[in-house]
Amino acid sequence: MLIEILMLAIATQGLDAVDDANLALTTCGFAAYRHANEQDQSLDQFARSLSSRCSEPLARMRQTVIALQIERGKSRAAASATADGLTVGFQQQFADQYAKRAESQAQLRELQRALREERKADAH
Repeated sequence: MLIEILMLAIATQGLDAVDDANLALTTCGFAAYRHANEQDQSLDQFARSLSSRCSEPLARMRQTVIALQIERGKSRAAASATADGLTVGFQQQFADQYAKRAESQAQLRELQRALREERKADAH
């Protein structure tokens, strides 16, 4: 029973570390996105900026995931491959969203216009 409790505590600590690393990385990603958007950077500029601005949280996430995967019995090579896939996926998701920003902004403007029109109609 004590071993099971200890293993659960270790697993929870590992997941808490992943949660903390994920929060730091996501926060950094959104900050990089906002900065790039304000500067009207190209997609390539944004991708470079994201890698540069978030290099520390990316490294922390990678190391945290590797440690957790090794604790769960994966080899270092397999754990590294998992961590690399996650960090590449993170960067790709932000790049994909950044690439779609013009479309998203147009949809937001259209929604705002529709809401203004609806308010005008309700006022009359």
